[in-house]
Amino acid sequence: MHRFVAFVVSCAPPTLMVVIVFSVAYLLVGMPLHFARGPTARDVLGTLAGIFAALVYITLILGFGPDGHAGWH
Repeated sequence: MHRFVAFVVSCAPPTLMVVIVFSVAYLLVGMPLHFARGPTARDVLGTLAGIFAALVYITLILGFGPDGHAGWH
C-alpha cells in the first residue's frame, strides 16, 4: 500500500490531485446522469461522487503516506 501511495503522491502535489480526483469522479458520474436524468441529478450526484472520491484520496494520503498513522500499535 505504501508503494501505491508513494506513486500517487509523486504524480502531482496533493492539492492538485484532490482537484483532479474530484473532477474525474464528477465527470464519470455526473455526465451519464445528465443525459439519463437531467442536470439536477448531474449536479447533486456528480458533486457527491466528487466529494467522496476526494475524501477517499485524502484518507489514503493521510492514512498510508510516509507520515501516516496506519501502523499505530
